[in-house]
Amino acid sequence: MTSSAPSFLVKDGALSWPEIADMRQRIYPPEKLINTPMHGIEWSHAQRRVLLYVEREVRAVAGIHEREVLCDGQKTAVAGIGGVMTEPEFQGQGYGKLVMLHLVDILRTEGECAFGLLFCEDHNVAFYDKLGWVLFEGDLVVEQHGKTGPFAFRNTMVLPVNEPAKRTGHIDLCGLPW
Repeated sequence: MTSSAPSFLVKDGALSWPEIADMRQRIYPPEKLINTPMHGIEWSHAQRRVLLYVEREVRAVAGIHEREVLCDGQKTAVAGIGGVMTEPEFQGQGYGKLVMLHLVDILRTEGECAFGLLFCEDHNVAFYDKLGWVLFEGDLVVEQHGKTGPFAFRNTMVLPVNEPAKRTGHIDLCGLPW
């Protein structure tokens, strides 16, 4: 990492979009997305984002999607984590790890959600595993294009926040994935 210590800000999801839009464009240009499993998926928008700054520039970000879902039919508050990104030229320097650890600290301090839930591609499973996330091996239902049905996007991972994380069973996200 550079000599400047990172700092964090939690911002409104919509209001923080202009700060991260260019980063997202560099990481996920439309021509790259068309050939990925993410193509055609309808995603929800983060209510909040944790931004990691170094020398007054955003280097990493993670979105928080707070929602009540159904876990085996019981209402459960979860924190969906999505849009985790690190500026390409700063990847591999620990910024992604720092933003995720800070995000989890915030969630544990607030004490409002049972567990975290995220979706990731195969190449990111080891990264999240090192941070304590585990694969969810149950069934997942989401909304897509106005219909509700199974969601099989690569890997679903969970992390205990204020209660044990659900590792099997049935989760209905009661809306779009994040």
